[in-house]
Amino acid sequence: MNEAKSLRFIRSKTNIPVPKVFRDFEDDGAYYLITEYIPGVNMSDLSDEGKDVVRKELYGHLTILKTLSSNCLGGPSGIVIAPHRVMRRTETDYWTLLPSSHDEYVFCHNDLSQHNVIVDPDTFKINAIIDWEYAGFYPSRFEWPFFARLGPSSAVEGEEDDSYELLGFLNSRVVTHV
Repeated sequence: MNEAKSLRFIRSKTNIPVPKVFRDFEDDGAYYLITEYIPGVNMSDLSDEGKDVVRKELYGHLTILKTLSSNCLGGPSGIVIAPHRVMRRTETDYWTLLPSSHDEYVFCHNDLSQHNVIVDPDTFKINAIIDWEYAGFYPSRFEWPFFARLGPSSAVEGEEDDSYELLGFLNSRVVTHV
């Protein structure tokens, strides 16, 4: 549900390339999301020169995302689905949080690694950024540029692991755990 609403939100507010949602629904306890097929290759499959071109475009898209703001944490669905690097640290599936009267949050993808960027292999133009299930309004520090290197959307050896700090932040603003 959060991914579908995030995709619709991004398409309505920006020119960032994301898949079009054809349909999303629940059936017998399972959630389904049907989007358009995006041709291309993962950013991770490109040469170093190709990745450099894509990174420049991605930084532009991140700048646009940061112009989308809210005083309420979480995704367009009204719930908070923390980034994967935080979810692996807790039993909580998602949180419901109170709006803040003084904080302002920016829209974050929260899982922006090279395998979530689909690129035209000939032009190095981004065809789509995919996998927006963790997206929502968060402090800008939640958006970590994992796309700058190969690997997962979490800290690897030699990188700072901010997952406990982010989990503490979410828990300090929690209304309910679900």
